[in-house]
Amino acid sequence: MPEEHEPMPSPAQQRLWFLQQLAPDSPQYNVFRGYELRGRLDVAALRRALGALAERHVALRMRFPADGGVARAVVSGCPFEVELPITDLAGESGWESAATEFARLWSSQPFDLARDDLIRAHLLRVTPELHVLLLCVHHIVIDGWSVPIIDEELGRLYEGRPLVEQSADYLDYARWQWELAGSPSAERVLAYWRRRLAGAPELVTLPADRQRPRIQDFRGGQLARTLPTEVTATLRSFAAAHRVTPYTVAYAAFAVLLARVARATDLVIGVVVAGRSRPEFAGTVGFFVGTLPVRMDLSGDPSFAAVLAAAREELFDAYDNDLLPFDVLVDRLALRRDPSYTPLVQVIFQMLVTRAYGSETRWGDLGARLWGRDVTQPATRFDLEVHLLDQAEDDMVMEVCFNADLFDEKTVAGLAGDYMRLLRALCRDPDRPVSEAYAQLGGGERQVWVSIRDEQGVLVPYGVPGEVWLDGTPTRLLGRMRFGGTFEVLGRTDAELVVRGCRVPAEPIERALLEDPSIAAAEVSAGDDGELTARLTAVPGESRPTRGELRARLRRRLPGFLVPGSFVWNDEPSPEPPIPHALVLTASDLHDPDQPNPDPDLDLDLDLDRPEPGRPERDAAGLDEPMVFFVVTEPPGEAS
Repeated sequence: MPEEHEPMPSPAQQRLWFLQQLAPDSPQYNVFRGYELRGRLDVAALRRALGALAERHVALRMRFPADGGVARAVVSGCPFEVELPITDLAGESGWESAATEFARLWSSQPFDLARDDLIRAHLLRVTPELHVLLLCVHHIVIDGWSVPIIDEELGRLYEGRPLVEQSADYLDYARWQWELAGSPSAERVLAYWRRRLAGAPELVTLPADRQRPRIQDFRGGQLARTLPTEVTATLRSFAAAHRVTPYTVAYAAFAVLLARVARATDLVIGVVVAGRSRPEFAGTVGFFVGTLPVRMDLSGDPSFAAVLAAAREELFDAYDNDLLPFDVLVDRLALRRDPSYTPLVQVIFQMLVTRAYGSETRWGDLGARLWGRDVTQPATRFDLEVHLLDQAEDDMVMEVCFNADLFDEKTVAGLAGDYMRLLRALCRDPDRPVSEAYAQLGGGERQVWVSIRDEQGVLVPYGVPGEVWLDGTPTRLLGRMRFGGTFEVLGRTDAELVVRGCRVPAEPIERALLEDPSIAAAEVSAGDDGELTARLTAVPGESRPTRGELRARLRRRLPGFLVPGSFVWNDEPSPEPPIPHALVLTASDLHDPDQPNPDPDLDLDLDLDRPEPGRPERDAAGLDEPMVFFVVTEPPGEAS
């Protein structure tokens, strides 16, 4: 038996080992690769090539037993053999579906990190001249950068062609990482991140289909969308014209979309780095990949050109300070841990140049094509991961992994479509405010944001059935609802007030008061306690309505929480004590069912099973929670 030795696992490997212990029977970190091989296959040569690949890359020979609850690494010596069982499929007719189903089941078998070899292979024989090679490797010894290395070297080793000798291996990288963790450079990097992340939000909250589970279980979903050729061409040409990379443009556009979806202007977005800043590791298979938290400020409704410039600087600064692995950074920053989400970063954005499925190379006499697009084991430790795969000159694929406990695929598909439309709009007119580009997502619809809470002030979960009615003007707010709880309305208007944390417009209240012939002027304001007060100027010689008459009249026209608690005539010495308002409303508070709908032509488009995302506000006025998003379409005959 080949000799084994025990080096130190890298910090990244220790983190992944710990995460695997949380769900030891899960295939969440299984990485699959398939090859369709056409021609006369030399099975013995393929076995030798697999063994030689593992002997060349020490990470592929590592195992990770526990020692007192901490991972240690064991490396098998050489020669090393990768087993290659063979399964015959029933002829060429319908082989793809049979092979896909076999590969899906085979690749879903979990690894025992302590005992198993962490590279597996299986060969499917369709005909004497058609085979499918299946590889499955645990993520703890491989990353995305490593996959094309395996693609190329496996073919060369099968042909018997020599490979360039490596100057460093993964064990050198692990030692370097531990040395960095205690170096002065690490302290400098840590100081940068402390400054940059001071006061950063700990959670980016996206409008989800379900409440977040108390403990994250990494159950994922996945979908892929090919970007339209026009969008890809626009991205490339815009990047060239502005002398930035397509990745920077794509990232900046994603930040704009995320700000709208999360209804926040202060965001931390995770970007993926290869972790191979030293050139000797460029051709090494192993787990190098890392995550960097990039903070974005989109306050003040900037132009896309301004967002792009900020994104460029933030990305450069982050890459200049990428020495510490993500989990080491989280530990050193002493961030609060919550088992329901990952600390600091919940959303990931990445762009990769990669080969497309179906692309073919030669392994000697064999034609080798990448195979197995539909063989996936979707899992994610993040809420959302967006990967742009640049596969050819005019072909780009958006691959999205999402937390299946939070989102339905339909919701994520809508988000992917929004991203493509927004990317096109931002690149076409980068100098206008980003808020104007949001119209591309709503088809010119008028937008109103609504936050709905229960009687205890807790946000009602997304997907709770309900109904809200608003009239066609953005400042008159009327409504009714079929669920109990607090109803807060944010109207899009220049004049706004805050009532118990709820932003409301003054104009409709003042306009309703001025319809009384005895009132010459009206000014509505909110006190420190959030209570509304109306200050009135009387028309000389006209009899004044009582305060009870004013309240009754306003309650017939406005939601109950827009009726002021006190009315003050400017020629009176002091106001009456305010009447406290409860924000728990009934249908009669919002709209008198006996009165006709003042705007029967209004069309309200609601989908509470999949609420539309929100947008960033100029001033959240203390409302940091996500808003359920409703779209009010324009009444017939009005311009959108």
